[in-house]
Amino acid sequence: MKDFTYLMPTKLFFGRDCVKNNSGVFREFGKKAIIITGRTSAKKNGSQNDVVSALSENGIGYCVFDKTEENPSLETVIEAAEMAVAEKADFVIGIGGGSPMDSAKAVAFLAANPDEKAEFLFEKGQAKHLPVVEIPTTAGTGSEVTQYSILTVAAKKTKVGLSKRTFADVAFLDARYFESLPAGITRNTAVDALTHLIEAYLCTESSFISDAIVEKGLGEFALCKDALIEGSFDYETREKLLLISTLAGMAIAQSQTSLPHSMGYYLTFFKHLQHGPANAQFTKAYMDFVTERDKVDNILSVLGFKDTSELDGFLRKLVERVNCTEDEINYYTDEMMKISAKLATVSRPVSRDDMYNLFKVSVM
Repeated sequence: MKDFTYLMPTKLFFGRDCVKNNSGVFREFGKKAIIITGRTSAKKNGSQNDVVSALSENGIGYCVFDKTEENPSLETVIEAAEMAVAEKADFVIGIGGGSPMDSAKAVAFLAANPDEKAEFLFEKGQAKHLPVVEIPTTAGTGSEVTQYSILTVAAKKTKVGLSKRTFADVAFLDARYFESLPAGITRNTAVDALTHLIEAYLCTESSFISDAIVEKGLGEFALCKDALIEGSFDYETREKLLLISTLAGMAIAQSQTSLPHSMGYYLTFFKHLQHGPANAQFTKAYMDFVTERDKVDNILSVLGFKDTSELDGFLRKLVERVNCTEDEINYYTDEMMKISAKLATVSRPVSRDDMYNLFKVSVM
């Protein structure tokens, strides 16, 4: 068995009304919070109201930044951090999907280091940051339990992970906030969680503990397959999808994502394909390419598919796909070959021809 380290310092509160039932926790982080969220969803699903009520009940002031867009930009995070500094926020609360939760982590660093330019987020080395509380309202990214934050950087024409990393101090997991999600969003985010599980399992950084987390997550996902196809979700299924997303986040926090995630960023940036479907478009080719055949077989067995083609057929029923031109494939290939750290997540050498073929069989 290979050596590994394990760290997951986020304290989780799971269950119906967990924000209300544990509202005193907010007092641990200061006297004023900045809430990072999107424009409307947190208001509609009740999560923002629950947080505001909890803060008010405990005498904690707050301000709200509700301009977070899908695939948040560096510029948006800068604006939110400027508000946090101006309002003298002591801690950051992210409410929403991966976009607000990732943004909250970036804001925590910028607000604690107001004299630094935003580029310092991408520089190696740790830095001080404000405490972070995360409240997911979609079940896909698992950002509430990862140290990662991904932002869209227009100059690079893709999404980029911050070098500055932090786990949330606390996360509240309440499936009530998912009950009004449309079937399409539920499927997109569930597929994102599945790709996290698969890539964490097959990545060279996987460990005994991350594998155990993945295997439990895959088993729970198998129980949700029919509901995902039918587009009908009861509360119990919503809770399962939330736990799957969190387990998948815990797995990639210990391991990491692999080729499909970085490849998928180009489909998101240039083709405006949602993140989960973008990853899934490369899942079959990736699983066929890696050398860990026993693990691939185990994934398929636990999920209940006979081969990667059957898994791919299932994914095609759930989410959208896009096509790319030869010129686009060549550009994406050349850009991917520059990301040595991501290439290293595969246990066999990845040549340019290999990368080109992975793109070609997936998007043409």
